[in-house]
Amino acid sequence: MTGHFHFRPELLHAIDLIEFHCRRRLPSSYIGSHESTYRGSGMQFKEFRPYEMGDDPRHISWTTTAKTGKPTLKLYEEEREINVFLLVDTSGSSLFGSGARRKIDMYSEVAALLAMGSIKSNYRIGFLFFDNEVRNFMPPTRNKEEILQSLNSLLNLDLSNKTSDLTQPLAFCHKILNHRSLVFIISDFLLPSFKDQLLPLSSKHEVILLQGYDDSERLLSNRGISEICDPESGDFFLLDAESPFFRQSLTSFYARFTNQLEETASVCQADFLPLSVQDDYLQRLVHFFSAR
Repeated sequence: MTGHFHFRPELLHAIDLIEFHCRRRLPSSYIGSHESTYRGSGMQFKEFRPYEMGDDPRHISWTTTAKTGKPTLKLYEEEREINVFLLVDTSGSSLFGSGARRKIDMYSEVAALLAMGSIKSNYRIGFLFFDNEVRNFMPPTRNKEEILQSLNSLLNLDLSNKTSDLTQPLAFCHKILNHRSLVFIISDFLLPSFKDQLLPLSSKHEVILLQGYDDSERLLSNRGISEICDPESGDFFLLDAESPFFRQSLTSFYARFTNQLEETASVCQADFLPLSVQDDYLQRLVHFFSAR
């Protein structure tokens, strides 16, 4: 099925409100969306000025000093910015949804919010869609047409019977992301452990794990017996939401699963934010950045 991405009013409102902030202290050449004048090894020459006590003598322009006979300092102007990069899970589990909205619908709106927020902040935005390997890749750009094309393609990918694994996508990102970036991973994280692959990436970049889930997966909205399809394998199961054994087993599983995700985020110095399909996840993201 072919479709076009729709910016509903709630999404447009969230785009107006969201403001990106880096939590970790990054080198000055990668923070912010403005220009700053400083004394040091900058990106672009700005001007000369007389040397003053306390200035770093390494930045004296000896050629100009020789011509004028007066110690002269060379000042630089530096573009201070970051790239924003989104890894979006497009495996079969993204098709799951107990109501009108599926995980992939939430992922696409979260991706749109982060992409448009990046443009508003004058950051470049890049995409990588993955299942058990890299599927689609768009290098960081400010081109709105390319960004909208990526959002449209996210809704039109064939996700059926696709398993998920972050090993290859994370290794790919570590290889191609040369500019310091704010990296978002949008997934339910129902996949093999990825801590060893995340560590080298998070040592260079700021990483935020956005975990999407449906309330029915945690028995928050289930009642009675229902038929469930595993969208990664295509297998069908009967789920008895009233069974005490089943409820206890699933509750224990998600407790361990969440603890493992939080531990991975902590070890890798990454942020972790769970988002429910049934919740107002757009405003949760806005508040998340306001509180950072």
